[in-house]
Amino acid sequence: MPLFKNALLTRLADLRERALGKQKILSDIGESAFSGFNRLLRKGLLIFALIIAVLFGLIVYQHQRSEEAVRSVEHTRRVITYIDSLRTYLLNLDTAVRKYADTHNPADLESDLICRKSKCPSADALITLIGSDGAQAARLAPLPALQSALEAGFDALQQRALENGAATPPERELGGFDKSAIEQIHRILIEAGREELSQLETRETARIHLQSLSSALLGIAGLWTGLALFGLYRETVRLIRAGIDAEQTIRQLSLHDPLTGLANRRFLQQNEKQLLAAAKRSGKQLAVLAIDLDDFKAVNDQYGHAAGDAVIVKSAQRMQQLLRESDVIARFGGDEFIIVLGQVEHAEAAREVARRVVECLCQPIPLGGGGIARIGASVGIALCCTDTVSSNSKETLDELLNRADVALYAAKREGKNTFREADAAGA
Repeated sequence: MPLFKNALLTRLADLRERALGKQKILSDIGESAFSGFNRLLRKGLLIFALIIAVLFGLIVYQHQRSEEAVRSVEHTRRVITYIDSLRTYLLNLDTAVRKYADTHNPADLESDLICRKSKCPSADALITLIGSDGAQAARLAPLPALQSALEAGFDALQQRALENGAATPPERELGGFDKSAIEQIHRILIEAGREELSQLETRETARIHLQSLSSALLGIAGLWTGLALFGLYRETVRLIRAGIDAEQTIRQLSLHDPLTGLANRRFLQQNEKQLLAAAKRSGKQLAVLAIDLDDFKAVNDQYGHAAGDAVIVKSAQRMQQLLRESDVIARFGGDEFIIVLGQVEHAEAAREVARRVVECLCQPIPLGGGGIARIGASVGIALCCTDTVSSNSKETLDELLNRADVALYAAKREGKNTFREADAAGA
């Protein structure tokens, strides 16, 4: 058990160290430019959810308030209509009595000519229809008693007219019908109608204002939506540009040496076909120069790796100054470089470049702190599409590099700070 426990603890400690190491690597690399899309997606969903919630709330609120306003307006209109019908009913009663007083004809008092009892408007129904409006209810409170008394007098007048006919003078028969009640009722109904018309105007105005407010709120919500979409669009464009920049940076790092900025082995491998095809199309030669710095290890040992890096960078700059724009120079790691000369007229042109490379790299390189680095260079040359290598051959760039390496080591064996061609070295 103790052995198992110790092994388990050791394993857990190892896993913890690995996790911490991964975290350190991630922190050194930094956040990916594309990780912003995940945040943008969450932010966009949240913004749209809020916008939809606000719009839905506004729509529901506007619908409810509009329904309330419409119901209120319709109710007020029903009250006004009922007041008008009650006034018309009472006016019909008054007109019938006046006509009977002139003609003394009982037929003028027929209730069917006025309304049927079951369908006649009533003050009680009007008060019930008004409902919770306390001021109006108080104003209409006397109406039921007045209407009952008026209808009772009319019924009595009608009964006497039917029983007595023309034998009873109209003045005696009309004595039970209180005309002043009609005037009082009319006055109350006119005041109530004016109040309802005022309320109708107020409620119509409120409904119009509510619609305007709802439209304004919906417009503001639409503006918010537009601004949110514009903001998301700008953020998306920014992230896309950042992603493109990151992709270009990754491509740059994957195809170029981070210290010198020169191309690397992968760059040459990806462009192998283009380099070889261009040479064959032009009918000229392709030269590959393999370069290794001589005495570079002594600089590292004497001045340190920082000085060694400075020597690498300076050497790369010096060689770049010797080349054409169509030529390619790459660093293969350490102190090894490759130069690819496209469309070389003849082998002597490649030898001239190799000679100049050796000469420029033999020049002293000043270092920080007053030190001076003295190095040299050995160069191996391999040519493609020459008489010794048929233009119909399938020679690859790797094969050219191998031949150039053979020539390079031949140059080192012969004393360094020189160059050799692959065929001359026995490749």
